[in-house]
Amino acid sequence: MEVLLLLDALEDIIEKASNLPLSSKAMINKEELLEIIKDIRIKLPDEMKQAQWIKEERQKILIEAKKEAEGIRKECDDKYQKIKDERQRILAEAEKESEILRQEADRRIKSMIDESEITKKASEQAKDIIGAAQQDAKKIRLGARAYADDVLAELSVKVEKVLSTISTNRDELKNYKS
Repeated sequence: MEVLLLLDALEDIIEKASNLPLSSKAMINKEELLEIIKDIRIKLPDEMKQAQWIKEERQKILIEAKKEAEGIRKECDDKYQKIKDERQRILAEAEKESEILRQEADRRIKSMIDESEITKKASEQAKDIIGAAQQDAKKIRLGARAYADDVLAELSVKVEKVLSTISTNRDELKNYKS
């Protein structure tokens, strides 16, 4: 900053000035000092304008970063809600399918009760059907959880990138020297 250099020049002139004998007063070139003060007055408004501009730019960047963070947060909330709804839908479908399969197994068992061998076979088939239905329901639940986890992991990466960008911008603003 030129103002600081001019102030340094003033200080040098005062420090190098000859002292009057038996006094702490010094002799200085009045015109030289007045010229430097005039230059300071000329330069100071420009540097104040530059500082004001930097302050305004910083504020704009912070506002934009807040808006972007809010948008990302809203997007995350929306995605989370969609994932939650999708998970509920998948679980409901799995339960419905499981119930249908259980009812089908019950019907088959009841129709085969008359004869003992048929009853044995029906019992075995019912166990197989119920086991298969439980396996299918478990696979559907696990698939829904895996899907939700994948979407949340992707979302987490995006949020981390935005937080990193915000942190970098804040560091740049803190370390900015004009």
